Amino acid sequence: MEFGRISNLETIVLNLPQDHSGTLKVLGGKKSEKCIIHVGCPIWAEPGFVGKIYSKKPKSKDISKYYSQQFNSIELNISHYKSLDKPTIEHWVDTTSSDFKFCPKINQIVSHTPFIKPNSNYMKEIMATNKNFGHKLGMPFLQLPPHYDSTKIHDLLDFCDEAALSRCAIELRHESWFSNATVIKTICNYFYKNNITFLITDTAGRRDVLHQRLTTKTAFIRFVANDLHPTDYLRIDEWIIRLKHWINHGLEELYFFVHTPTHELMPEIIMYFIYNLNLQTGMNLRTPKLISKPIENNKLF
Repeated sequence: MEFGRISNLETIVLNLPQDHSGTLKVLGGKKSEKCIIHVGCPIWAEPGFVGKIYSKKPKSKDISKYYSQQFNSIELNISHYKSLDKPTIEHWVDTTSSDFKFCPKINQIVSHTPFIKPNSNYMKEIMATNKNFGHKLGMPFLQLPPHYDSTKIHDLLDFCDEAALSRCAIELRHESWFSNATVIKTICNYFYKNNITFLITDTAGRRDVLHQRLTTKTAFIRFVANDLHPTDYLRIDEWIIRLKHWINHGLEELYFFVHTPTHELMPEIIMYFIYNLNLQTGMNLRTPKLISKPIENNKLF
C-alpha cells in the first residue's frame, strides 16, 4: 500500500491518538462473551511466502488452501480489480479452513468514480455475489479514493441508502473528511445508525485517517508497517493495549490486516501481533508458523 508511505519515520509522532468519546458509548462498556478476531494479509499469491510459510510453490488452485493453514482471514483485493464469479468463490470456500473469513474489497467500478450514487445498483449486484461466500463472508469494505472529498458527503450517504448498505466497512482518505468536525460527526452518526463500520487505517504519513472512532462493535484496521522498522513493533504494542481496552469494553469482532512494502515480511509482523495479543488478553489465536528460519534481528517474541 503506497497510501501514507514516508521514509523519514523518525521525524513524526507515531503514537496512537486517544479514542473519540463516542467509541466507548458504541462499545457499551461491558465485555462481550466472546470477541472474534480475524488477522491476515492483503495477498496470498506472494512468491516470498514459498519456503517461509508455504512448504512448496502452490498450484494456483491450491493457494487458498495453503494460505488458510496459516491465517484465518484475507483482505481480498482481487475483487477490487475484477468481478468474482460463483464457481471461484465456491472453490475458495471449499478449500479454506472452517473458521476462515473473506473480506472482499469493493470493485473500483463502484468506488473510483467521481460520484458513486449512480453505482448503487452495481453495488447491490456485488452484495448478492458476496452471498456465495456463505458463513465465510467476513466484512466487505469500500475504499474511497484520495480525490473523493467531503463535498460529496450527500453522494456517499445517498449511495449507502440506495444500496441499503449494512454490515460493511468504509474507508475515507481525503483530508477534508477529518478536518471538518460537522462532516465527520454526520458520517459517524449515519454509520452508527446503519450498522456500517468506519474503517481505520494506520499509516505513518497520514495520521489524520487514524480517527479512532468506532461506529459498530466491529473494528476493521488496516495496519501499514515499514518492513520491520523498530517503530512497527512500537505501534503494534500500542494497538494491543488499545484492543485489549476495546475488548474489555464490548468489542465483538476485529479484522486486522497487515501491509508492508516487502510483502514477504507480513508473516513476521502478524506473528508478533498475535503472540503479544494472546499474551495480553489470554486468547489463544492460531499463530502462523515459519518453515524457514526467521530473518536475523527480527523481533518476534
